[in-house]
Amino acid sequence: MKLILRKAPLFIATLMLLSGAGVAAGETAQPVNGTGPGVGVKVEKAIARGAKAGASGVERGAKAAARGIERGAQAAASGVKRGAKATGNAAHSVAKKIGGSPSPSSSSSSAK
Repeated sequence: MKLILRKAPLFIATLMLLSGAGVAAGETAQPVNGTGPGVGVKVEKAIARGAKAGASGVERGAKAAARGIERGAQAAASGVKRGAKATGNAAHSVAKKIGGSPSPSSSSSSAK
């Protein structure tokens, strides 16, 4: 969970940069001498699409990272649970072997 909180400012900064690039492109897309107005519009639209795709990619990456962290936490919890169960089973097995059937030497020593 701490990893997500550390990545959040980076995510927000990236979105701000990408949205700022789209705004700046809209302001500077002036037709150059010898080119028609269609080229400037096409460039502006291409930059806007690129900024939108970049923001979408960052958002998808953040979601994937969050899912990965959640999945890892679940796997760790499952591993701890399985380890505890195995340890309990092993302890029960050892206790059963130690206290289950008295050996001849232990019965003779207890009679003294």
